[in-house]
Amino acid sequence: MEIVLVALLVIVVGAFWYYNRSTKSFDVNQDGKVDAADVKAAVQNVVCGVKETADVNKDGKVDAADVKVVAEKATTEVKKAATKTKAAAKKVADKAKASRKPKTKA
Repeated sequence: MEIVLVALLVIVVGAFWYYNRSTKSFDVNQDGKVDAADVKAAVQNVVCGVKETADVNKDGKVDAADVKVVAEKATTEVKKAATKTKAAAKKVADKAKASRKPKTKA
């Protein structure tokens, strides 16, 4: 459980930094002071950035259609990896089979 919380904290801090990296200080809204408004602006930057990133089909919404696109891509990638793995395994098996054949004398 602790590892999940640490991972979540790292993700949140990373997202906060990534989507607010253009500001050189903690004054995110550039009003000359660091206060709750900066926290709100930083959170909005993160939420907007995450939404923009998660909207993989670029229809302006994060919904089941985005999940479907990601799932289809993942399925395709898994199938490609499985095909490559099977081909590599066959190659190794063929090589092992060839090395076990007794050599005949001519």
